[in-house]
This record gives sequence, C-alpha cells and structure tokens, in this order.
Amino acid sequence: MKRFLAQWRHYFVFGAIFSFFLNLLALTFPIYMLSLFDHVLQSRSVPTLVAVSIAATLALLTQGALEFIRSRLLVRASIAIDDTLSEDVLHTMVKQAASPGGDGYAVGLKDVNTIRNFLTGSSIFAIFDLPWSPIYIALVFVLHPLLGWVGVLAAALSFVLSVLSDKVSRKPIEQANTIANAAQRLIGTAVQNSHAIRSMGMLPGVTEQWAKMNRLVVALQTRASKRAGLLQTLVKLIRQAIQMAMYGLGAYLAITNQATAGIMFASAILMGRGLAPIDLLISTLKSFIEAREAYNRLDKLFSTPPEPERMELPPPSGEVRAEGVSLVLGGRPVLQNISFALASGEIMGLIGPSAAGKSTLAKVLLGIWPPTAGKVRLDGADILSWDAERLGPYLGYLPQDVELFAGTIADNIARLGPKDPDKIIEAAQKAGIHDMVLRMPKGYDTPIGPGGITLSGGQRQRVGLARAMYGNPKFLILDEPNASLDDEGEQALLRALAQLKEQGSTVILITHKASLLASVDKVLFLRDGQLLIFGPRDAVFQKLAEANMVRVQRVQ
Repeated sequence: MKRFLAQWRHYFVFGAIFSFFLNLLALTFPIYMLSLFDHVLQSRSVPTLVAVSIAATLALLTQGALEFIRSRLLVRASIAIDDTLSEDVLHTMVKQAASPGGDGYAVGLKDVNTIRNFLTGSSIFAIFDLPWSPIYIALVFVLHPLLGWVGVLAAALSFVLSVLSDKVSRKPIEQANTIANAAQRLIGTAVQNSHAIRSMGMLPGVTEQWAKMNRLVVALQTRASKRAGLLQTLVKLIRQAIQMAMYGLGAYLAITNQATAGIMFASAILMGRGLAPIDLLISTLKSFIEAREAYNRLDKLFSTPPEPERMELPPPSGEVRAEGVSLVLGGRPVLQNISFALASGEIMGLIGPSAAGKSTLAKVLLGIWPPTAGKVRLDGADILSWDAERLGPYLGYLPQDVELFAGTIADNIARLGPKDPDKIIEAAQKAGIHDMVLRMPKGYDTPIGPGGITLSGGQRQRVGLARAMYGNPKFLILDEPNASLDDEGEQALLRALAQLKEQGSTVILITHKASLLASVDKVLFLRDGQLLIFGPRDAVFQKLAEANMVRVQRVQ
C-alpha cells in the first residue's frame, strides 16, 4: 500500500497546508470577542466596531472558501484512490482467488470504498486539525497561565478517554467485522447454490448458520457501541464541566482584576477549538478503526511483490510439454512427477478415475496454478514466464462448471472484450450454436442474465465451448465438455474437435466418453495424481484392456 500512498501524497500535503491556514483563520472569533470586550466596549467607538467586524467577516468568508476547497480536494483524492487502486485490487483478488485454496470473496473492493469514504468524511479533518490542539492550548496560556492549566487538564482527560475508547472498542469491532465477512461469504455461497438449497430443504440450516453469526456480530457491535457510548457521555460531561470551570475561573480573574472579560470569553473559545479535534476523533472512532482495518487488509493483499514486466514472446504454435510436474496442496501431493509432450495440432485424451487429479492438472497446464516442482512449457518457454493477459487469447479453457457473465451471448463468447462479429460467429459455428443463437429473440445480442440463467445447461456449456474457441486459440483444455450435451451437441463437439485439429490447435480432452476418445491422438491415464500410461490412443487402450484382464484372472 505504501507505493499507492506515495501517489496520493500531494493531495494530503495540500490538505495539510489548507488546514494550516484554516486553523489560523479559526482564531478570528476569539480575537473578535477579545476586541469587542477589551477595546470596543471600553472605547465605545463605532468606527472601531465597524472595522473589526469587517475584518472578521472577510476572515470568515476566506475560511469558508478554504473549507470548500479542502473538501473538494479530498473528494478528488478519493476519486484518485478509486482510479489507481480498484483495478489493481480486483486483479490481485482474481489472481489470489484462482490460486489453490484462494478466497473469491470481494472484501478488497469493500475496503477500497471504506478508505475512500473515510478520506472524504469528517474523520480525516480531525487528523488534520489534531496537531493544532496544543497550539490553541498554548494560546490560552498566553492569555492567562491558570486558564492554560485548566486547558491542559481538559486535553489530558480527553486524550486518555480517546485512547481508552479505542482500546475497548477496537477488538469487538474487529471481531464483528471478521464474522460479518464470514456471514457475507455464507450468503454468497447460498445464492450461488440456491437451486440445491431450495430443492433439498437446506434453507433452514443455512438460515440458522447465518443467524448464529449475525447474532454474534450484533452482540459484538452492541458491546462496542455501549463502551464507546459511555466514554462519549463522559467526554461530553467533562467538556461541559471544563467549560463551566473556564468561565468560572475567568469570571474570578476578571473580578480580581487579573484578567479581562475578553480574555475570559476568548480563552473559552480557544479551549473549545483545541478540544474539538479530540472530540471528533472519539465520535468517529468506529470509522477510523474500520479504515485502519481496511488499510491493513489491502496491505496484506498487496504483500506479494508485483509481477515483473515480461518480454513479449512470439505467438505460440501450440507445442506443449510437461517436465516432472508435481503439485502439493495442504501438505498432500496431488500431482507427482508428470511428464509428457504434445506436438502442435495433437489431441490428447486425459482419463482416469474420480479424484485422480485431472482437473488439477488442467489448471497447472494452463498456468492457473504454479507447480510445486517441474515446468510446463508452451513452445519451449515456461508458461509462467508469459504475460497472462498477452497469452490469454492463445488459450482456451472449458471448465467442468461453466460460469457465464451477465450480458449478451456475444459478450460471453468474446470473453467480455472488444467484440469482433466475424470471430464471434466463427466460434459459434464451431461450437454448433450459430443457428440456435439466431432463433433467440435478439440473436447474439440476447441478454442471458446473471450466470446465464436464461439458458439451459447444455446451452451454457456450448456457449462456454464457443468462448473457449474464440479467436482460434492454439492450446485448449476441455474438461468434461459433453457433460450437459445431447446427441446433437455431442456431434457438434466432434466436428469442433476436427476443426481444431485441422487448424493446428493442441487440445487436451478430459472425458470418459468412448465416442469422444475416438477422435484423440494420444491418451494419458492418471490415477492418484500419478501418470500410469501415456502414448498413442490404441496402444494405451490395449495396455488398459490387458491390465483389466489380468485383474479379472487374479480375482477368478
């Protein structure tokens, strides 16, 4: 976060400069009161009254203009924060969510909003004005030392109460925010799986889990509010008592001719001005704590060093090679020493029992998850050495669970980027959905709703297939691409595989369907994260058949 703060430093420097002049101009009212009581009323001079009043009015107008400029400056700072931070936060969140065990919860963007709102609210003004509190109290000392000591006592009590308020409120608020984030993640998961929840009667269980967390959040927030409220009440009582003491002591000093009435009123005003930032800091303590937590979370989010600039490599031809690829997750080996090679235009079937690591291997081969050991090479270069944004157009991926985005069919096929009609139609034709799309109300401009809710499972899968083939990528991985397809869709998929092979694209097909495996050149059999057999399709199937026969004979 420090590198971002450096970009915004000039806004806060100018804010501090404006605060300097604003606090100087804040002396207008006490000086005006001092002049009225000690000069105007004593001399009974109307011209003096007019001159002092005009000067005070001009100072107040200047103060109002500077207040407005400072607030506008902080608004521009909040816009700059959003412009420079939000995109980087989103990119970092997506990268971390895609990593093994990553959390896709969008708390980072909420933290950006928290910091932005804090910097445009009243809390930031308290921070700017707080250094002036001792200066105002020092001015009270100049008016009379006894009044100054009363001010020191008031400031010390306010400071102690503010520290105490932070100490007793911080932990409950932090705990409440942590649990509230967990509750929000639970709701997000429930919304994503709403059909399963409704169909299997899971809603009461989800509601009870959320209610438990919500009750705990409310209890923690209530505890923090009670403590903060008690301390705020004490601060108000102390403030009123100090004001009474200031006026009472000032009256005594005036009666005994140790001070004037003007000094009495001016010192009380200066004291109020000196304690105001402390009071404001206490009253906005919750937003201050939340902003501090948001900053710490964002700092943790950016704790990993930014990726270095990578030299742009020539477009890949599709040659893929895995060299001793291994992956360990949670201390458990998921993939172990996997090596194979595919030439451009070859299609490989990736098969194996459930939980063999097929989908995990797909993520490693695409560079989504870095391997613990070994290398995945595309055209001889480590796939992690490519810039992900530049490499993306040359890759195609159809995951098991196809996720579409709110927008049109064209938006989703074009990967939410600039829409090239020719490429969109070409990809749709390869996926066999061109005629289907044309029959829809608005054709390719038909909105599909969040997650493609208006489409059937088979239609979503075929739109996902078209998205994977958009732009004629050179390396594709299709994970169970026929899971939701009917016979017509499966035939379209077979034609698409033939076209991909003809255009020289390398394809890895994760499937158990014999009809699809008939179109592959090579087969890799994976079990328990280990490569057992790899080679030409017919040779692998013969070895598997022989292995099955051996097991059958032993069982007999």
